[in-house]
Amino acid sequence: MAIVAIFILVLILCLCFTYTNGFQDGSSVAASAIGSRALTPVQTALLVLTFEFAGALFGGSAVANTIQSITSWPDRADLLPVLASGLAAAILWNYITKLLRVPSSSTHALVGGILGAVYAASGGTHYIVWGRFDSLLHSTGVWKVVLSLFISPLLGFAGGWLVLNVATLVLLRATNRVNQAIKSLQWLTTAALAFGHGANDTQKAMGVMLLALTAAGFGQENQIPLWTRLLIGAAMACGIASMVPGIVRRVGSGIIKLTAIDALSAQTASAVILVAGSLGGGPVSATQLISSTVMGVGFAKRRKGVRWLVAKDMLMAWFLTIPCAGALAWLIHLGLLHWLEDLLAAR
Repeated sequence: MAIVAIFILVLILCLCFTYTNGFQDGSSVAASAIGSRALTPVQTALLVLTFEFAGALFGGSAVANTIQSITSWPDRADLLPVLASGLAAAILWNYITKLLRVPSSSTHALVGGILGAVYAASGGTHYIVWGRFDSLLHSTGVWKVVLSLFISPLLGFAGGWLVLNVATLVLLRATNRVNQAIKSLQWLTTAALAFGHGANDTQKAMGVMLLALTAAGFGQENQIPLWTRLLIGAAMACGIASMVPGIVRRVGSGIIKLTAIDALSAQTASAVILVAGSLGGGPVSATQLISSTVMGVGFAKRRKGVRWLVAKDMLMAWFLTIPCAGALAWLIHLGLLHWLEDLLAAR
């Protein structure tokens, strides 16, 4: 009975984390379409939450498998309090950054939370799978997660710079009338970006759920159950509907003043990288990726046009998230959730 209760707690925390992911990273997904005034906020929210949900349903399971691979904790019930602690820390960190209006990374928060909780519960790092780094495509364990998280923004910056330069050459002799067509194309690119984010980010919570299902003894799950996809997809959609205006403004107009072609270029580059990451099992932070892509677009236009102070604030949040979420998870596990382990031991 105690195992079932803690499993339900992990499920609830997974849904809460996905909700916070929706308003945190989902705000960044919607930002460029709103910032360039191609779509209204209501149109953007409806479009994004629809395709985020589709991404959760049809986005595969490669990223979920990667999240599962970062810990070698035995398939037993004492993993459940560890997962609960990690999720609680990630949720708390997402709310802290929401209050500060800082577009932090939900993915960094989840990874940091899980690693911090595993360390707190085991008293060391022997249940953390560091993996190996042969190349970006063949890395494993924590290495694969960290490389995906830190290389994707660099690819985003380069991608935004490249796509805008190519688009500028193609449209060199175009008149202003093409501007409306570019705005219309953002329906497509925003949908693709939302699908990529939904596929990538919901799978992170699904990976935790697969660990929880196995630990609770509900079967050796290798495939994500449909009910899990539906619940987590719905939680993400609810989070999108609660997007944070402060983050939308910060990403959509706080880095550079976005024109229609700027937004289209940033969306295209971000969508390609997100979808590729989902197919390859690389967890990608949508907030990091989209923000860096917008910076790449701004750099292609005019170096001085990028508000680098905003970028500096974002970078500070990015590098602080994993250690801060890890520290929160350590405190939570040793404090508030320690009684869960006692409950399991007494069953």
